[in-house]
Amino acid sequence: MKAPPVVREFLTPVRETGPRPGPDAQKEASWYVRSFLWMRIWIGILGVVMPLWLVFEDKLAFDGDPFPRDSLSGYYYSGMRDVFVGTICAIGVFLFTYKISERNLDNVASFLAGLAAAFVALCPTGPPGSVSTLTPLQEWWGETTVKVIHFVAAGVFIGGLALLTYFFGVREGKRPRRPGRRSPKFWQWYHWACTSAMVLAILWIVVTMAVGWPPKALLAGEWLAVWAFGASWFMKGAELDTLLGRT
Repeated sequence: MKAPPVVREFLTPVRETGPRPGPDAQKEASWYVRSFLWMRIWIGILGVVMPLWLVFEDKLAFDGDPFPRDSLSGYYYSGMRDVFVGTICAIGVFLFTYKISERNLDNVASFLAGLAAAFVALCPTGPPGSVSTLTPLQEWWGETTVKVIHFVAAGVFIGGLALLTYFFGVREGKRPRRPGRRSPKFWQWYHWACTSAMVLAILWIVVTMAVGWPPKALLAGEWLAVWAFGASWFMKGAELDTLLGRT
């Protein structure tokens, strides 16, 4: 039995991208494209900066102990809670609306990743031993339930980002070559390397949590996944000729 046409549309990936706007493009369209690229850049910057900000600002401003903590999610229980929640929510809102008017697999992946990001931020991981007071949500739903939601949401979040990054590579590889620029194949493999790093990060987290070793393994896996995501999105947005209005 075939799926309805609308369902097939939402499950169809976008494998090609249109040409970059030329010098004769309407000014309004050019501004729109540049705004879109800047959003990608800032989301990429948030992904790259967030782990550094959480880890080192916690130590410098709040004398964070332990240093570093066991995971990025663990900074929910530190003086950096607002930064953690705010940054994840900002990324989530962008992803939620990124492809919202389209009917394709990118929209589904982005929508689910954005929704999952909200649950990552609002449903905290389990508290460390030094924290005895539960959040109202943990008291209502139960600490274990909230923790499970957090980990499932984190997996969906990273998985959705990995899928988006993979198709960045697919589409970049099909762009026409531009004189004086890196080849489309370079950017294809750049984004696919970021995708591979995110997938490896997920596998690393699953395996190390199962065996309970080494220490700080969850922090390392989360850090790798966030940096790979940030690096992909930053470079996807950093089309300098378009951003500066030269094309």
